[in-house]
Amino acid sequence: MATTLRTLRFYLCVGLVQGALLLGVVLSGALSDLAVGAACAAVLMGGGMLQLVPERRSEWRTWWALMILALVTAGLVMACRGLPLTSQVLGGVATGLILLTVLCAAALHGCADLGRRFCAYVLWVLLALPMPWIAQAAFKHWTSSQHLDPFKDGWLSLVFFAGPTLALSIGLFLISLCLVALQRRRSPVSG
Repeated sequence: MATTLRTLRFYLCVGLVQGALLLGVVLSGALSDLAVGAACAAVLMGGGMLQLVPERRSEWRTWWALMILALVTAGLVMACRGLPLTSQVLGGVATGLILLTVLCAAALHGCADLGRRFCAYVLWVLLALPMPWIAQAAFKHWTSSQHLDPFKDGWLSLVFFAGPTLALSIGLFLISLCLVALQRRRSPVSG
């Protein structure tokens, strides 16, 4: 139980830090729109990769991979600056960045069974991905029904940015719990 609580705390901390960083980047006003997009993508992909490999969070190799992934992500977003901002292009870039993140997380375990781990992580992300949109839609509905502007209140601004990242973190945590439970149920049968 203590391990589960530590893991939950890790996921919540990553989600909260991601939200706070996104808030700082977007509201800083010192960066161009392209730089804001690149920084936000780097924060989201780097934190996402870290949450896919929570058992490796204490390894320096994981943190180096996170930094490299964040830099590559930011560079790729900057390289896409000439593309039209259509929903298809944005969706394609986002999908490519998510797949790159999943590949990095899978590669941290080595080359053996890379394809199997990659597919498992893709499924994990696909199951958790609706959570941020649900959280954002619920928050927007609540603020509009209360006639609140999240950008005029520091606390609401933090909730606006950290709500989706925390929702994704909780989704990834719950899916990881389900995976561990499934592995425990399967191990006595195979043994």
